[in-house]
Amino acid sequence: MGRLRTYDSLRHSREFALGYNQGKKWHCDCAVIFYKASSKKNVGFTASKKVGNAVQRNFCKRRLRAVFLELQDSVVDGSYIFVAKAQIHTLTHAECVRSMRWALRKLGCLHS
Repeated sequence: MGRLRTYDSLRHSREFALGYNQGKKWHCDCAVIFYKASSKKNVGFTASKKVGNAVQRNFCKRRLRAVFLELQDSVVDGSYIFVAKAQIHTLTHAECVRSMRWALRKLGCLHS
């Protein structure tokens, strides 16, 4: 059985705009991560057309979601936006987890 999701999803463009404009940003191998402090955990996943066609974009978002599910218990509350990079197709799942963990540590979002 899969992991249970313990976060809310960002759904509206204004929520994404707040994260882009007011959040801290960090690049990793598989994504660009935006973080804004908040009282609860909100997460959004996006992929631009630079990543590929609709099938490839959905694959990238599913992969980012799966990686975040592994890390969700170790991140602090806040608003997160993950923007997929085109090279996510060439990375393994383990490489994505390691890269995202490093980026979240650099943003100061991981529990000690």
